[in-house]
Amino acid sequence: MLGVNLTTWLFQIVNFLILAGWIVLAIVALTRLRRCQLDDTTLVLWVIVILLIPLLGALAFFIVRPGKPRPDEER
Repeated sequence: MLGVNLTTWLFQIVNFLILAGWIVLAIVALTRLRRCQLDDTTLVLWVIVILLIPLLGALAFFIVRPGKPRPDEER
């Protein structure tokens, strides 16, 4: 295959899956963050953490679960 071996393909697939997982996890975390009752400063800080620290920022959000859901937006 024109100088590209199987290891390179597998490495690229793993990189793509990690990137896709980060994007999906960040989107889910940001949508859940919109439902939380937090002040504006805390919301901005969480958005920065979620977007700038790949995977770990979104995972930290789900572990910490800041604030309470808004009463008008219960599941």
